[in-house]
Amino acid sequence: MRLLCLTFLFWSVWRGNGIEKVLVSAFLPVAPPSARPQRFGSELSEQRHVSSDFSFEGELGFQFHSSIASIPKDDWNSCGGDGVNISAFMDHSWLRCLEESECACGDTGWVAQHLAIMLNGETVGYVPLYLKGHSMGEFIFDNAWAEASYQNGISYYPKMLSAVPFTPATGNRILWHPSICRIYNKKEIARLRQTVATFLRRTAEANKISSVHINFMTEEEATDIGGELKDITSNGNEELSVQDRVKKMLTFRSRVKDDYLRRTSVQYHWKNANPNNHGNRFKSFEEYLGCFKSKRRINIRRERQTVLQDEGILIDAIRGKDILQYPGLVEKMFEIYKSTIDKMYFGRQYLNLEFFQMLAESDFLENLCFMCARYNETDQTEFSAQDVFAGTFNVVKDGVFYGRYWGSLAKKDIKNLHFETCYWSAIEYCIDQGIERMEPGAGGGDYKFARGFDPALIHSVHYICHPALRTLHL
Repeated sequence: MRLLCLTFLFWSVWRGNGIEKVLVSAFLPVAPPSARPQRFGSELSEQRHVSSDFSFEGELGFQFHSSIASIPKDDWNSCGGDGVNISAFMDHSWLRCLEESECACGDTGWVAQHLAIMLNGETVGYVPLYLKGHSMGEFIFDNAWAEASYQNGISYYPKMLSAVPFTPATGNRILWHPSICRIYNKKEIARLRQTVATFLRRTAEANKISSVHINFMTEEEATDIGGELKDITSNGNEELSVQDRVKKMLTFRSRVKDDYLRRTSVQYHWKNANPNNHGNRFKSFEEYLGCFKSKRRINIRRERQTVLQDEGILIDAIRGKDILQYPGLVEKMFEIYKSTIDKMYFGRQYLNLEFFQMLAESDFLENLCFMCARYNETDQTEFSAQDVFAGTFNVVKDGVFYGRYWGSLAKKDIKNLHFETCYWSAIEYCIDQGIERMEPGAGGGDYKFARGFDPALIHSVHYICHPALRTLHL
């Protein structure tokens, strides 16, 4: 784990000035050329059809799209499965804003090659797909493969990635039109997914692409493509803690047909389910506190008191179209987002102001939720964007609250403001609004676990084209 953390630090700051490079080189060797962002052609030459051991009622075909804008929004968003809405960050508008704001484009190492899946000439599904010239902005780390490639004179970039840029959130990565879910049963859909995975593998091999990575996919997708996870979390009658069970699970790698490796990592999620009341939703934040031991309840109340009472800070939730009622709020939230990056030695700015503004002008606005911190001035009770000095940028859709970006413009460090804004006020908002789950993103496992967030496994599968690299146990 220590090596992984140092490796992440290195990949994050290699672009810095000479002093930064010298400091980092004390921990790790100079960045291999293959690890640095590269430019490459965006045309994939490969057969557009692939055979399968599953007998379809027609021919399964594929077509690449060089931008999400070239795919009709309604067609893409309709492919959420049978009666299921497409997940928040797979929404066409979110991806379009990323690409058209040039946050995810060729110049930043993300070349769109979105895949349309066709049956009898009609589009029945899609796969978000990018050719990558680096491994940044992914949150599933493959640095060991990149380093092993460099040491052995093997080009690791470009590689092929199915994921949402800069977004560590789980969702379907192979999208199907509802008709497919009605025509085929689960076993047949599993074979459809395997056929898509085979096509991606063959495309990579034919185009001298080092690897295929499908990140933050659903557990069902990971099982269909990468095989079952074995139950290695218990040993006879041995009693293991939740954290120990997760650690054991994370050591498991499964290699199956077509040599797709299955990997697991972990995040911490909060669920709006009271274990003391048959799993029913919490009625209030105080009821939620009732799930903690007395000492922990006291500590949480003290944490909140230092912010809300001692500092006199208000936390407002501004959501959807209400955001547009406050001029300058979108720009202020971008400023807050960028403040965290500027303060961090290894910070990397993936998003720009244009992306924030485009989201606010799109139909995705209804999914945005800003938690805004301001001082509770006695002579000013009305909300104003000018008064906001800290907050979080969040997305709420289909009963899930996704915490994304936090920052503070305060000149001094305000104790517990981060916890209040990112967790306590957000949880209170979820309880008040009946939101079922909160996913605060990657990192921070220890303090999230201590605040009532439970471990959740994150799934990905990987195909490494070079046979020697494929045998590495990472």
